[in-house]
Amino acid sequence: MPRPARPGSSRDSSARVSSSRVGFSQVNASRHGLSGISPVRLALCAAFATCLLQVAPVHASQNGRNGFSGNPDINNGATCAVCHAPAAGVPAPQVTLAGPGQIDAGTTAAFTVTLSGGPAQTGGVNISVSDPAGALAPLDGDLGLIMGELAHSAPQAFSGGVLSFDFEWTAPDYNGDFTLYAAGNSSNGQLDLLGDAIGTAALAVTVVNGDPPPPPPPPPPAAAIALETWTTGLDQPVAIAHAGDTRLFLVEQPGRIRLVDAAGNLAPAPFLDIRDRVDNGASELGLLGLAFHPGYSTNGWFFVYYTTRDAGSGQLRSRVSRFSVGASPDAADPASESVLLEFAQPFSNHNAGDLHFGPDGYLYIASGDGGSGGDPQNNAQAGDRLLGKLLRIDVDASGAADCSLVAGPYGIPAGNAFVDGPGGAGCDEIYALGARNPWRFSFDRADGSLWIADVGQGAVEEIDVIPAGAAGGLNLGWRCYEGDQPFNGIGCAAPGSYLFPLHTLSHADGNCSITGGFVYRGSAYPVLQGRYFFSDFCLTSIRTLDGAGPGAEASEVLPAGQISAPAAFGEDVAGELYVASLSDGILYRIAAVPAPGDLDNDGDVDIDDLLALLPNIGEPASGADDPADLDDSGDITRRDALLLIRACSEPRCARG
Repeated sequence: MPRPARPGSSRDSSARVSSSRVGFSQVNASRHGLSGISPVRLALCAAFATCLLQVAPVHASQNGRNGFSGNPDINNGATCAVCHAPAAGVPAPQVTLAGPGQIDAGTTAAFTVTLSGGPAQTGGVNISVSDPAGALAPLDGDLGLIMGELAHSAPQAFSGGVLSFDFEWTAPDYNGDFTLYAAGNSSNGQLDLLGDAIGTAALAVTVVNGDPPPPPPPPPPAAAIALETWTTGLDQPVAIAHAGDTRLFLVEQPGRIRLVDAAGNLAPAPFLDIRDRVDNGASELGLLGLAFHPGYSTNGWFFVYYTTRDAGSGQLRSRVSRFSVGASPDAADPASESVLLEFAQPFSNHNAGDLHFGPDGYLYIASGDGGSGGDPQNNAQAGDRLLGKLLRIDVDASGAADCSLVAGPYGIPAGNAFVDGPGGAGCDEIYALGARNPWRFSFDRADGSLWIADVGQGAVEEIDVIPAGAAGGLNLGWRCYEGDQPFNGIGCAAPGSYLFPLHTLSHADGNCSITGGFVYRGSAYPVLQGRYFFSDFCLTSIRTLDGAGPGAEASEVLPAGQISAPAAFGEDVAGELYVASLSDGILYRIAAVPAPGDLDNDGDVDIDDLLALLPNIGEPASGADDPADLDDSGDITRRDALLLIRACSEPRCARG
């Protein structure tokens, strides 16, 4: 169910940055004489599971996932409960964890998780330990090991209203107090995330007769970026957009759009509230996308994507509508809705929902494959259905609707995959085929390339790149392929018929559902220039790709654990990037962490940095984030200059 909204709040300047050495390029650039230095542009760059946070872009996977056991040290204690939507009046199952409360160090003991009650048709579980030391292991084929945790290998059937999972834990060689955590899902067996119920359990285990506990682990390596809290108090943010000015607009899945000003202050009144027409009754339903018309400053038009129920039949549908801003620039008119496009959703998941205007001025729309699992209706490969596609329409024309259930006012771009007119062999709205659940996509504002992050089934997440100006009809491959791996070959063409991913993520590494972002094209952090940002809902580290070429390499720029449930990235009018935590309702601004000596934050310690440092010798450092204070003495000294020369990448630093 939707989380209650929290009061809006502006940024707390005392807690804005989660790492030192952030914000130098804005705060200290003029102090160090860098304002005239030209930035160096660097060519750098899901299946959602059964246990994901409620309003995530998930799929009804039959494989269990790690990270959702209720362990407070993992994903902020998230469980399956915030994904699987309970039905009214369905009680939560009772979950128990049975086993010894004390064992000797280095020994192995058996434990059992039991679920009883709830819908009690099929069930699953995720199990973890408070300390990663020691080892969990399954005792039968019902469980599998994923990144040190246990999860069901497939949904298991209840017997007499009861379901049990057996496992063992080998204690570490040292003494201590540990806790086993388990979250269990009692499902109705429908694979659509509706009508399920979740319970949790924890069991304290004391380890004795071993060595003394080890010292705490060393801190993780420094991140290349930091997250600055920009605003809080959001209710399930799933999309971020700007309207060509300094404001940001945050889409809340229950059905509101919130407004954040240039200082990070959240307006108390929503920009738009259409909760009265949005169906948000399951984890992937709701208000999902937002795009402002390129001419918004004059026509006031913006477009949204949401799920709703047909008033007559009750059929679940995805809808794209146009709205207009009202008399106030900070409030839209809910009565101005003009429905452009509607299509039926056979299941409640895989709705995609992202919207963006391309450099060609057309509106691009991401649609999922219709849900369930494995695309049972083969929607993504069917040219006569809008499901599992990237759609493209001309919102400045009209009279050309083809496969929409509502003949809304839009035209069909000439380069789409099918342009044979209404009633022809294929849906004219289709631009690209073969998508599973392209939860987030974006355009590189520098070269117009289209980056698509498509959520996988149970093994592979993928990032696809379509070059700018590419003709319609490209096929991303689902369900023939999951990422670059064959999935269901029935009716499929030769491999050369498909566009294979630029990059894939494996579920074996802890990924479960990719959250795509943007290529950084801002100016505040030249070191980030050209990098494509992305994350994953389970493995929440933020990563980048250093370009779109065949040899593009991924780098982790922020370790996992710094943000919970990253659901959306966004960029402001200047190209600076943001990321939203769905579970915590927080919008973060992404900032680069300059290396010591990199005064201009261009990713290289060079002669420009030395020339900027020298005039400041003898002055106090501006603070802990001052990259000119290489020895952290609190002052800019000749020693700092010598250290910078040693780190300098150019021989002329030493000569200077």
